[in-house]
Amino acid sequence: MIKNNVLTKIASLVILSSAITSCARFDTRTQAEGNDDYLQATLIEKFDNGNFSTLENRSTFDIQALSTQQEKLGLSGKDVDVRPPSQLMAVLDGVLLDPDLTQSKVWFNAFKQETNIEQKVWDLALQYLASKDAKNVVADRTALSIDTGLVVNQRSYGSLSKNTVREEGAYQLQLAEGGDGRSISLSVDATSYQQSNDNEPVKEILEGRNKRSIEIRFINDMLNFAYLKQESEALISADNKPLPIKLGFDESHQTAWIIDAEFTEVWRKLPALLQLMSFSPVDNDKNLGYFLVKFESQDAQYWQKRNLNPINLEEGEYFVQLGELTGGDTSLTWLNADKKQLSDQEVTELYLSITDNIRSVILENDIQTKPL
Repeated sequence: MIKNNVLTKIASLVILSSAITSCARFDTRTQAEGNDDYLQATLIEKFDNGNFSTLENRSTFDIQALSTQQEKLGLSGKDVDVRPPSQLMAVLDGVLLDPDLTQSKVWFNAFKQETNIEQKVWDLALQYLASKDAKNVVADRTALSIDTGLVVNQRSYGSLSKNTVREEGAYQLQLAEGGDGRSISLSVDATSYQQSNDNEPVKEILEGRNKRSIEIRFINDMLNFAYLKQESEALISADNKPLPIKLGFDESHQTAWIIDAEFTEVWRKLPALLQLMSFSPVDNDKNLGYFLVKFESQDAQYWQKRNLNPINLEEGEYFVQLGELTGGDTSLTWLNADKKQLSDQEVTELYLSITDNIRSVILENDIQTKPL
């Protein structure tokens, strides 16, 4: 009994020690480890530097006075910006930073002679400013100059404890055609700028390296806007193309639809096809790769209107199971509500309902649903 009591006390001590350790605060975690012997160290009079110069041993130092430029741009204490200079994030092909450090300028290059790169960059700048709801934008198409007015950027960082950074700036944009006729430059000049961190103003000096970093950040944000816009348009274009489906066998040698597309693309585009075939969504799980759908019978007019062959299937719920195949293709297996595979004939008839018409069906319905 005494032995058990001792073990219980030891276990309690271990748990208490663990709890205390896990609750260590930040200032404790940043302290040096060890027994603090270094506090008893003795300063030697001369450092033994062997065959190297002894200039490092001098007791007086020649500290140069600050230049006029340094005094003008200098900040002290917590106002010092310790962040590295902003660098161009060339997320678009053909975008280069001009090496001239006296101005913030990027070059946009066309890969095809017939591309009107000037118009593209001009439109990009105006679309970006519109997305920021910039006020008082003054654009002179003849002079290729844009006064942005006030542009506001706000970003939040963190999850549990959020940190919000707000930027307000005005910029002068100037476009200029390159000598090769296939490039256009965009210069950015920040005319005013203010940043706040959780509503606390951040002291800024709108000159030198700091000014260039502000202008590069503006360019990066505009390029990011262009990249996301380009990706969105590419996605829409891909969605307009029907899924290339053929009848075959999955890796278990079961009759299945074989789709010449990656899983993510099939997952994104398949629901539209299923709804067209009168399968309404019930549930889905992307991790497990299935759609649970409900089939409803339709009359001949329904199938004719959608340019599909009639589907003669018992009404009820069905599982559409996707699988990734070697080589990047995706298999589609049809299962009933009990997760038993449909017969080869049923799978084939479902395939034949869309095979001859899938392209015209998808494209035709896509056009009909697009806004004017």
